[in-house]
Amino acid sequence: MKVINYLNFVRACEPRDYQTNLIIEFNKSRGMYQSEEEQAMLGDRKWRYDRACDSLLAVTRRQYELAKSEKVPATFLLQYDALCDERYYELFSNADEKCEIGIWYEIVKPLTDACGMEYKSREGWSWDWHIEPGFSMSYTPAEREKLIDEAMDKFRRVFGYYPKVIGSWLIDTHTVNYLADKYEIDAICICRDEVNTDAYTLVGGYFNGAYFPSRKNMFTPAVSEELTLDVPVFRMLGPDPIHNYDNEKYLSEKRDFYVYTMEPAGAAGKYEWLVDWFYRTYYVNEDLGFSYLQIGQENSFCMEDVIGGIKMNIDLAKRVPGVEFMTLGAAGRAFKAKYGKKTPATAVCALDNWDSEDVQSIYYDSANYTANLFRHNGKVFLRSLYLFDELVEDYYMTEKCKTFDGIYENQPVIDTIDRGEEDKTPRDWYIDRNGEEISVEKPEEGVLKASWADKSVVFYEDKIEIYGADVEFAIGASRAEVEILDNKLVYTYRGRKYSANVDCGKLTGSRDKLKIASDGGKAVLSFHIL
Repeated sequence: MKVINYLNFVRACEPRDYQTNLIIEFNKSRGMYQSEEEQAMLGDRKWRYDRACDSLLAVTRRQYELAKSEKVPATFLLQYDALCDERYYELFSNADEKCEIGIWYEIVKPLTDACGMEYKSREGWSWDWHIEPGFSMSYTPAEREKLIDEAMDKFRRVFGYYPKVIGSWLIDTHTVNYLADKYEIDAICICRDEVNTDAYTLVGGYFNGAYFPSRKNMFTPAVSEELTLDVPVFRMLGPDPIHNYDNEKYLSEKRDFYVYTMEPAGAAGKYEWLVDWFYRTYYVNEDLGFSYLQIGQENSFCMEDVIGGIKMNIDLAKRVPGVEFMTLGAAGRAFKAKYGKKTPATAVCALDNWDSEDVQSIYYDSANYTANLFRHNGKVFLRSLYLFDELVEDYYMTEKCKTFDGIYENQPVIDTIDRGEEDKTPRDWYIDRNGEEISVEKPEEGVLKASWADKSVVFYEDKIEIYGADVEFAIGASRAEVEILDNKLVYTYRGRKYSANVDCGKLTGSRDKLKIASDGGKAVLSFHIL
């Protein structure tokens, strides 16, 4: 099952002066707003704001027309302010079954006004990208229900039915449960992993594709039937499996990309050779049976000529064998039909690098953990590993987010991303310091084997087996408290205990020089919630 979503999300306003300036300058470069009267009005803030809003509609129309001309299914997620603008209804009122309309759920002033609530924008804007007031976790649970009811009802009043898909950079778990139980939605989409980008931090999640979340935390796959929410959550934006985790650390030279995703506005998604690499990585290399990418762009990046980039993304995707364009809702229904309510094991395998550095990156995800095996200049190591604990509650399940940075994360075992700790001890788990090129295969359902020379790492849904090598690492300044106890590492984080057990092999050494010595050429790690 190889799925691609052409998905665009739609805002009706752009209040930020710097963004409005970019839009105006871009339109001027295309010969727009060139009359003497218009030139004289460029200093008028309201005129500039109105012209920026016109451009948002214009780019959405071009995205919609592209879907029709390319004859591909498309999903458009409309923010509440777009639902209040009749021009967007007129645009989508005659859409056929290939065009799905849903909600992009950022909180805007027209929505809080309709609910009789204050919109606490620090800039006095009607749309604000900060957690407060722009995202659901900055409101009380009762307020969240009122806000989502109004958004859903507004959609029904405009289009005559309730939407079946919802998207947001991040959305709180109380709202997700409420949506699933009351409105029986088909799918949700959220942002890729990132650290404090625009105040949104999502770290250690199911790397890509889709999963069935825990009712206690929408960012964590569930394992028990009673806590499994049967609405799949998809990860947006098509993250680069090499550079998304720590950006420029493994680049040969500084690039002009401000994000390492498939987004045309972020630069990577507008180069044909690079998009081709993304498609080989996600759809041609081993994926264990399911692979997914989202292409498209938020319309507030209309100061970039992203349409050409999106068209190229679509045209290249059509050439990849087995790839099926689906709406987000259709993808959610197909995923649920294939996997029931059980999150599958999947893989994303970057076996070559678009940059000149000698790098390979292999992600393995299951309902129990996510791990990244990495090779750089011959060094083979585990770069990251996070456990999924379905009982760890969303920070904002019952309380409002009161910090600048809204945080969603899972339980760190190997946490090498630089988050500002004073101790910079490397925390990669080294398996080989002179490793040859890695190849991958699927020896059985849900299992991924990565091999090089006489060594290999085999990922199972509940353990990792390592053959032909010892493992060397340091705990350093892990965010979790870590104890070395018998033949295991015991972690404490967010009030929960969990462990990495050495089931085959011997754990020796001290915190800053640990070793898992193999037993007969084999080491086995298993992971447990205590």
